Amino acid sequence: MRAIFIAVGSEMLDLDRVDTNSTYVARRLREKGVLMDMKVVVSDHMDNLSWIVKKACQRAQLVIISGGLGPTEDDITREAAAAALKKKLVFHEQIVADLQSLFRDRGLAMPEINTRQAFVIEGAEIIANPAGTAPGQYLETENCKLLLLPGPPNEMIPVFEDIFSRHIVPAANYFIYSRTFRLTGIGESDVDSRIADIYRKYRNPVTTILASLGVIELHFLGRSKNSDEEARRLTDELAGKVRARLGDFIFAEKEQSLAEVVVDDLKRRKLTLAVAESCSGGGLGSQITGVAGSSEVFLGGVIAYANSMKTGILGVAEEVLKKHGAVSKQAAQAMAAGVRRLCGSDIGVAITGIAGPGGATAEKPKGLVHVHLSVENFEQGVRQLFSGDRDMVRTRAVNRALGLIWQYLKEARGKGQ
Repeated sequence: MRAIFIAVGSEMLDLDRVDTNSTYVARRLREKGVLMDMKVVVSDHMDNLSWIVKKACQRAQLVIISGGLGPTEDDITREAAAAALKKKLVFHEQIVADLQSLFRDRGLAMPEINTRQAFVIEGAEIIANPAGTAPGQYLETENCKLLLLPGPPNEMIPVFEDIFSRHIVPAANYFIYSRTFRLTGIGESDVDSRIADIYRKYRNPVTTILASLGVIELHFLGRSKNSDEEARRLTDELAGKVRARLGDFIFAEKEQSLAEVVVDDLKRRKLTLAVAESCSGGGLGSQITGVAGSSEVFLGGVIAYANSMKTGILGVAEEVLKKHGAVSKQAAQAMAAGVRRLCGSDIGVAITGIAGPGGATAEKPKGLVHVHLSVENFEQGVRQLFSGDRDMVRTRAVNRALGLIWQYLKEARGKGQ
């Protein structure tokens, strides 16, 4: 079964709105082996919406429309869908009665405009909306199943779940099994170049590469019409080949953040951590302390933004700053060693860089970051040049620091330390 999701609303195109409905629906469909081929955002325009509904119903077996079921003049999903399917809209007095009762319970009189919500596509099943005034609609045509859902997520979810359980799950005819790898210390293009020759040989499972700021996710989804065991076998076969190529970069094989993995590993090894941050402004400490139980291993940190903090609190020598500057491997090393001494931790990590937009020079451009890890009798630093705006550089720097800690713990574990 192929699915297309249509999000309706001019505000979805013009304003800073994030469509969460499609991601929720895609996840639920995926759990039953139904993959969403496409999602489209359409403005409140009759011709455009009618056209896209018509095309979607010709292409997919399942079409899900979210939004545009309200009472106002720009809520045209009912009309556009009916036009696309060449069906009439039928007025239901019972919907009006239910709406009037709902408004009375709220101590209000129902505005006349809400009667527009009583129009239902000919032949469609009316789906009660327990959280709002716009009922959903479900219609099976010769070509596809069509769902009309309210737009607000708190209304969309219960209406969708009702239709999902009664009409979609029984029609889903695939067993599925998924695997996830999470990687750090490697870029998206490098990941693809290393494994493309493997996953391109497989139409099933499907491989998806997702890149965020410093973390890469690999998703493998296997499907089988025969059994869950077959779906699992196909997925595990591909995942095993990929792990053989990328194992050095895989920090998790489940939905676990890099910070969670680092904290768990520190706990197992009974090691403590302290951080010194400049350009990241406390972001690294925030990620660590966001993990439950991090107090067992995280001693604290210093946001040494000014040079006076670097010298006065962390003990960075003034000659280091004069000769090399605050954004340098020498400064990062001194900061990491300084916070380790100050807090009495096993591991000290420092971040210093130029997040922008100002402060850059030809020798030290915007996005330049030095990260350093200091342990007794061991030092390791990395120099990175990150792209993106200020927030992106800071986030990438934090994830690179977490990756450096994870890599150190991994290598120490391999050496039996």
